[in-house]
Amino acid sequence: MKRVIHYVVSSSAVAVVAAVASAQDPAPAPIVPPPPITPLPAGSGVEPLPPDAEPPAPEPAPKPTKGKPAPPPPVIRPPGEEGKASTPLPPKAIEVPAAVQKEGDRPSRFYLQTGAGVQIMPNLKLKGFTPTDFSTISEVGFTSGTIETDIGAAWSILVGFRLSERATIELESGYTVQWIDGFSGTVQETLPGPVLVDGTFSGGGDGQISMIPIFANISYLLPIMERRAGRDESGLAVRLAGGFGVTQLDASIDGITVSSIGPVGGQGYSLDGTSWQIAGQFRADLMWTVAANLDLGVGYRLMYMGSPDFGSGSFSDPANFESAGGLSFDDLWVQSIQGSLTFRF
Repeated sequence: MKRVIHYVVSSSAVAVVAAVASAQDPAPAPIVPPPPITPLPAGSGVEPLPPDAEPPAPEPAPKPTKGKPAPPPPVIRPPGEEGKASTPLPPKAIEVPAAVQKEGDRPSRFYLQTGAGVQIMPNLKLKGFTPTDFSTISEVGFTSGTIETDIGAAWSILVGFRLSERATIELESGYTVQWIDGFSGTVQETLPGPVLVDGTFSGGGDGQISMIPIFANISYLLPIMERRAGRDESGLAVRLAGGFGVTQLDASIDGITVSSIGPVGGQGYSLDGTSWQIAGQFRADLMWTVAANLDLGVGYRLMYMGSPDFGSGSFSDPANFESAGGLSFDDLWVQSIQGSLTFRF
């Protein structure tokens, strides 16, 4: 009887354990065969794998390095183009809508430039002349002479009109003054006989020569660092210009004294005359764009003008002495360096 009870209990325990194991480990799903492999068309350039070959393992994704972005994924190319290098697409330009553009970002046809600086004029060489006549009024010839110049000041203003993106036409004027260190040279006087008597003259340290140039220019812009509208206000460029026009020169020199053994000795002399001359110029400006419609610059100008003639001048005793001719000087080359402001509108 005990054996029967032991056998029943053992059988029941085994049945319970089997039931629990069956509930925790369900039967596996049936294996579904893979779909048949479709053969590739002939001429595709890719050879099919043999039936017993294993498919290639996929390449693992690149791992990002510490502190650096992950490298781009590999490029998969069509058959026959595996060795060709990839060509990156050009970045798309950022376009600024017209509604949000600043006024200075739009093309400006007109600009106004003004500048001031120093002027350098070489010494003026007098074209000498001798007395030609003797009468009741004694003629005095200025046989040689030099006007010694000091540093001068220059101011200019111009208006430009843009013909194209680079070329412009300009109308320019201004005012310059050149201070005088002195005027000295030799004179010659005719005495009865006739006899020529030589002498000297000097003085005029308080004199000056002023100029008003008027030029029509053609200029061309050479960008070094272009300004990008809407993104960068700075820019750097060189503007080259050349032009022709006229220049008014006004000389005012007083306090000149003549030294001679003749009657003219001790006479004072002054020069106050005006001369108009054909002139030409070359100008180069280095301009830095600091705002949408404002440039700061520094410029150099070389100006040429013909031989100025300021007239005969006058002695302190004009009733008895006169100059035998007008005081004419050699051609002039004048240089100036100026800082400038340019406004575009």
